[in-house]
Amino acid sequence: MKRTIILSLAALFLSVSAGAQVFDHLSIGLGAGTDGLGIELAAPLGNHVDVRAGYGTAVGLIGYTLNGIHLPEHPANPNSSDVPVPMKMGFGMNDARLLFNIYPSATKGFHFTVGAYMGAPSFIRGKLINMPSDYNTMGIDVDGYLVKAKNGVLATELAAPGLGGKSFAVKPYVGIGFGRAVDRDHRVSFCFDLGVQYQGKAGLWAEGESVTGRIEKVQLTGEHIKEIGDVMDEVSKYASFWPTLSFRLNVRLF
Repeated sequence: MKRTIILSLAALFLSVSAGAQVFDHLSIGLGAGTDGLGIELAAPLGNHVDVRAGYGTAVGLIGYTLNGIHLPEHPANPNSSDVPVPMKMGFGMNDARLLFNIYPSATKGFHFTVGAYMGAPSFIRGKLINMPSDYNTMGIDVDGYLVKAKNGVLATELAAPGLGGKSFAVKPYVGIGFGRAVDRDHRVSFCFDLGVQYQGKAGLWAEGESVTGRIEKVQLTGEHIKEIGDVMDEVSKYASFWPTLSFRLNVRLF
């Protein structure tokens, strides 16, 4: 990845130093994919590099129900009988992105892309539903914070920090694609991109309340919910690198 970044900077330097046209065009793009629904602005940095800046969100996009999670009927008594608790999940990305398309050819659309997605660490939002009534009142103690359900529903999120932290994630991206973000010859262009975001180790988080009333996001593990540890270990194997497949329609504004 370091080599790709160095090559992109070299291409940018060569384009500018060669007197190539920079920021002489601007396009707007609307896209959809596994990085959510997004809008971007793009401008050329010469004939071999385009810079893309935008924002995307995927809240509520594509639902999935995970079964196999069981909770003690009474949270204060871990030995009480278990009850099944489904988890409804959907994509939950909500972030900005700064990306550079690098074109080996000055006229063709094939490109390499490097950059980063930046914003909320969550990438999947989930709801544990049909929870026993005791979880509405007693809740789950997580390191001094009380995590409660509301009307039998506990809102959670799968989150990964990338190179950032639990409140702001920076997720480096590298990929390939076809199509030019700014097409000098056509008003409308179409792009396809395929790559990966580095997310780091994922965790399951929920909001908890301290005895002083402070609300904080806390991480749920197998110590707090049976079988969550095994589920998260399996998820973390595949979530460290988020596959990013996107399609985008670009319109050159000038």
